[in-house]
Formats: sequence, structure tokens, C-alpha cells
Amino acid sequence: MHYQSLLFAVPLLVAAQSDQVDAYVPQNVTCPKDLKVIGAGNLSAEERKWRDGRLMKAHAALGDYLENAKIPDFNISNFTNSLKAEDAPVVGLAISGGGTQSGVGGLGIWQAFDSRYGPAVDAGTGGLTQLLSYLTGLSGGGAVTVAALSANNFSSTEELTKAVNFSVNYVVGPDGNATEYQTNIFENVGAKAEAGFPVSATDAFGQFWSTYLNEDWMFGNFSDVAANGTSFTAHEGPMPLVSFAEVLPGYSPQVHGIFYPGNNGTNGFELTAYEISPFYFGSWAGGRVQAFMPTKYLGTNMSDGKPTSDQCFVGFDKMTFVQGTTATAFNFWFIDDWYGIPLFAKRALSRLWRRQSDDIQVPPDQEDNPLVEIVNQTATYFNESFGDAMYAIYPNPFNNLKNAPYMKNNSYLLLLDGSETGETIPIRPLITPHRAVDFIIAYDSSSDEPMYDWVNGTNLYNTYRASNGSRGALPFPEIPPATTLVNTNATSRPTFFGCDAAADVPLVLYLPNYPWSAYTNFTYTKPSFTDVQLNTTLENAFNVATYGNGKAPNGEGEGWAACLACAVIKKSLQRAKMKEPEACTKCWEQHCWNGTMNNKTVDVGSGPRLVLNDTLSFAEWNKTVWESQGDGAGSGSN
Repeated sequence: MHYQSLLFAVPLLVAAQSDQVDAYVPQNVTCPKDLKVIGAGNLSAEERKWRDGRLMKAHAALGDYLENAKIPDFNISNFTNSLKAEDAPVVGLAISGGGTQSGVGGLGIWQAFDSRYGPAVDAGTGGLTQLLSYLTGLSGGGAVTVAALSANNFSSTEELTKAVNFSVNYVVGPDGNATEYQTNIFENVGAKAEAGFPVSATDAFGQFWSTYLNEDWMFGNFSDVAANGTSFTAHEGPMPLVSFAEVLPGYSPQVHGIFYPGNNGTNGFELTAYEISPFYFGSWAGGRVQAFMPTKYLGTNMSDGKPTSDQCFVGFDKMTFVQGTTATAFNFWFIDDWYGIPLFAKRALSRLWRRQSDDIQVPPDQEDNPLVEIVNQTATYFNESFGDAMYAIYPNPFNNLKNAPYMKNNSYLLLLDGSETGETIPIRPLITPHRAVDFIIAYDSSSDEPMYDWVNGTNLYNTYRASNGSRGALPFPEIPPATTLVNTNATSRPTFFGCDAAADVPLVLYLPNYPWSAYTNFTYTKPSFTDVQLNTTLENAFNVATYGNGKAPNGEGEGWAACLACAVIKKSLQRAKMKEPEACTKCWEQHCWNGTMNNKTVDVGSGPRLVLNDTLSFAEWNKTVWESQGDGAGSGSN
């Protein structure tokens, strides 16, 4: 694993702070009289109201999308005129973890479905972005795709790349002065600590990710997405949801003192999968809590679901802190680097937890590791242990909550990268029954294939397994193990799952990152992109989403736009009691997993070639395209 060098020439923090630094500090306000934690028995009133408005927008946009997709022999006006707004398709897009690889790729998927992007309209896929009700992300998918789009009013990717300079190295900063940049970051953290809030390396780490936000959002809050005048409030964009995992000292398994999320075989309860929206933060089924706290008031001291005084805090939910939380995986990185145990997706966690120790000892040869430096310096400056500085620290809004015994006398939550639950594609927020999502598009750029850092479907399969293990089970179609996914080409071509499932089970489209026009298996820690690299990555994601945009060999993907539209309206047709077009039936026959298992040993050989140009080797492409501007960052390898 390789990391860009971090300088961290940070001076001792001083008490005097500038107004700019204070902008990072949560502010004290009088609590609203009705502030409380709500149960997870239904959608919040805020989400229900917003969702109704969003479905009206989706209903209005549906006809234009279907006209562009051109399903053969389908009477669009008859369908849309007879369809109630409340029965419009509920569509969710999930962007996997995978650092900047998945984050930038996710922006390419957004673009491939966007009616504001001419090539997407020409491909017949444009207009689907305008139908999305939910956009979920974790790790890079949350810190880049979801955060950047949310902060840019869900603009087109073209507009976003004008507002955000992707050539800026997030470690060095926009002015190229790493020392000044990193000093300012740590001063922001110091101001928060001085105000009495717990801080960790996540506070600093998250501010690096502000590189992907508009400058105005450096100190913006996640709840500000729902402020008056935003596209979200006007129902012009989807609801952003970012996923987190947690560790619980004393219960979570550990490797030499480094905790990681464990399942109910090691701690007595299921993994808690947290989500944050502009409205609420909390967890649905499973885990140690099923409740939600208003996002705007995170950081407020709570007990049994109510504030402990009339004083609350706002501004704890900084967009950068959300970015940092969902990307914080110091524990996994250290366990991998120090002990040679790779936990991301190549997981066998249940057999590792016995390797325990009460203390974390940094190996001498790892002290100069930049990730060790950021945790060490945070611990040193703020008088914390190395272990405490490793996780995002949230005042626990569920402390002493009734019916949550594992929350008793638990003042803080230690949160981290949502992929550490074993589900690197953030599908779980989309399969809570209360949201009744019809169609889930799952983009996977998690590099869970161990040889060449493509994908093998492990994370999609993990979500299927987890959905069956959750309390009461969650609606999700059957997914085969990774060997079948690879052998049936589901990890190299768009594939549907759940085509014959029950009405309450969402249809799932799996979009795996694959070299259609570019070898986009580059390191997930890549800190900057040349224009060529950015556009190349976006174009490859476009080809992933459009099945090669009509250029796939041997006529593969013919009629893909119509097939995709069939998936969008499948459940709405059922609710309207209308017959599915024959073209849709043919689509399922071509592009749905048919339920057959294939467990033959997978021979990865020398790795895949470009689908749209199989004569161009990785080495030649890397030299003539990826590194043609002298960036030197390199790509993955084949």
C-alpha cells in the first residue's frame, strides 16, 4: 500500500484563534423545545414530506426520460397519465468505497445518467439522474461523489469540475504550501478541542477532503444541504445519505489493540450500520440502536433521547467531518501494513479477533508512515491515546436510551469508514423497508479483486448475506458468491438481480468498475488528477453505465438504454397493474442473473484488456495516456 507523503510541520497550537478557525467550532444555541431522538419505526416526518415532493418531480420527468430511452412498442403517455405521483419509481444510486477511484468514478456514473449531459442523452440513458430519490455513498463514494454533489446543489458533473479543481493535491492544498495548509487544518482542530469537544485525526483528515467541495463549503454543515434555497429543498436533487461503521471498546474485536467492527459472533450484537442525511443521523435494523437524532443538533449532550440541559450545539456536522468519518480507516490500514492482514473485502474477520493486546505499539519502521504521523500528532497535541485518536469521535445522542442496553453510560460513538462492516457498497440505507426503493443502481469500484484491484463482487454478496442476518431480514434479491459472479461475467458487464423477485424486493443493477476505455484501477489514495486523468476516469465510468455506449464487441449491450428504462419502471408497472412490454421480458433474459451457480476456479490470467480497444496493453496505455502529462502518479497494474 502506498501513500503520498504528508509533511505535518505543525507548530504548537496557541489559544488565540482567528475568526476563520472559529468557523470550524460548533456553536452553542438554545435547544428547540421539541428536540428528541426518534425511533426507527418509520420515516421521519421531514423525509416523508421531502420524498412526496421529490416523487412529484420524478413523475414529471419520467415521460421525457422514457421518450429518450425508447422502449419498443410501449405507450408512454398511457403509462404516465395513469400513474399517480406517489407510484412513480423510487430509484437509488449507491457509490461504493474505493477512495478517489470510486469517488471520481461515481461522478462519471452520475454524468452518464444526466439529461444535462449531451452524450448521455444521445446514449438514451440521460434523464435517469433526474429520477433519483436517493444517493448513497461511503468512503470515497461518500467523501467525493455524495459530498461534492451535495455541496454543489446536485449540478451536472461538467459544472462540478468547473467549480472544483481536481488537479489540486489534497495533501498539499490549493496554494501548494503544504506547511501553511496543514497548519491551518490543525489550528481548526485545536479550536474545536479548546471549545471542549473531543477531536481525533478524523477532524484533520476530513479537511483534506474539502478539496472536492466548493470553497464556500469549507465550513458548511451536512444539514445545510436542507437549508432554504437549495436544490435539495426544492426537490431538484436526491437525498444524500452517507454510511458509517463503529467500534466499541470492550466489545469489538481487535488485532494487537487496534479495534475493528465485529459481527455478533464476537460482541453479542449485530454490526451497527449508521447513516447520516441532511435531516437525521442514526441506524435502522440490527446493531445496538434503532433510532435517529436530528443531524443539525449532533454534538448536543443527550440522555435517554433528550438534551441534558437547555443548551444545544449546532455545526458539529461539518461536511468535512462527515467526509472524514466515512473515509477514516486508519485501523484497517495499520492492521494491513503492520501485521500483513488485509481486511478490506478479503475478509475473514471472525478468525482474527483472538489476536489481542491492551496496548497499541507502533512498529519502529512505521513511525514515518504519513498515516501514523497524522494519528500520532493528533494524539500528541491533544493529549490523547493513539487508539482514541484513530476514530471519529461523536458525542453519543443515544446515550442511556431505553431499549438500547449497549448504549448505557456510553458517552461517545467511535465511528469510521462504513465499508468496515463488510458492505463496501452503501446499499443498506436503500433496503430499509420504510423507504420502499424500487430500483437500486450499485456502482462498485472497491478493488476487492486481490490480483489486479478490479472487483469480484464480494461486497455485493456481503450485502445479501447481511440482509438475511438483520433482525426481521431486509428485502434484497439473492446474490451468488464471488466465484459465480466472476464466472458469469457479472463483474465485467452490467447485470440485474431480482428480476423475478417479490414486489417488495428491489431490482438491483450491479455496475462493476471494469476497463472499458481506461484502466481505472488506480490507487484509491490518488490525491490529484490531471485533466486527462479526470476525463479518462469519467469516460470509463460513462462506458460502464451505458454498456459501452453502443460500441461493445459482437453487438453486446444492444438496446441497453431501453433495458435500463424497463428496470426503472418495473415496479411502477406492477403498482399500476399494467403489463410489461415484451422488450422488457427480453431484457431480463439477456441481462439478469438466471440463478445458476458456477463455482469453477477463477483463472485471472494476465488481467483484463480494454473492452473497446483490446489491442492497447496496460503498459502502453499507462505511458501514452495516463502519464502523458507527466503527473507521475501512475495507475493500477495489470
